[in-house]
Amino acid sequence: MYRGMPPAERTEILTDVYSVISTNRQGPTLFAAIVDKQALFYKYAGKVDPYDRAFEGLCTMFNFFLQRVQKRTKTVLRGIVVFDEARPSLTRQIRALLAQFQAGGTRWATMTNLIETAFFFDSRNSRIMQLADFCSYAVYRWYVANDASLISQIHSKFDREGKKIHGLKCYPVEAMKRLP
Repeated sequence: MYRGMPPAERTEILTDVYSVISTNRQGPTLFAAIVDKQALFYKYAGKVDPYDRAFEGLCTMFNFFLQRVQKRTKTVLRGIVVFDEARPSLTRQIRALLAQFQAGGTRWATMTNLIETAFFFDSRNSRIMQLADFCSYAVYRWYVANDASLISQIHSKFDREGKKIHGLKCYPVEAMKRLP
């Protein structure tokens, strides 16, 4: 459906969606892990799985965010990890990794605020998952295609403390590009 639309109509939809994301005062707070597969392979001689590293980074970012909000609000917070089930082959891997992180933490932190299981939804049936797809697309266009037009509309929604952005990381870190 989307691919068959005239370019002007697609642009209008993209503008509307990113406007909704960026102008919502209370949320969402965005998190994204970019894996530069070639740089990761080169740095670790192929010994690091890109999906493992991305998921570990996302879990750590989300957990730190929940800890900061919990400290500020003095309210116990728990977070749920939700995935698009478009890649069923990753389901077992993601569940095993989350269990591993729950038991022993990630390389950066213990997981004190994530519940013990991941949930999988079909993004075609969930509006919030569709918003996540749009955010992923903006990150992809910026990082892979050097097109910052979409991410520039939502970059303020990535988790941050002051000017320090916590919600957008690249693995390996050396491959990170500057945001617009």
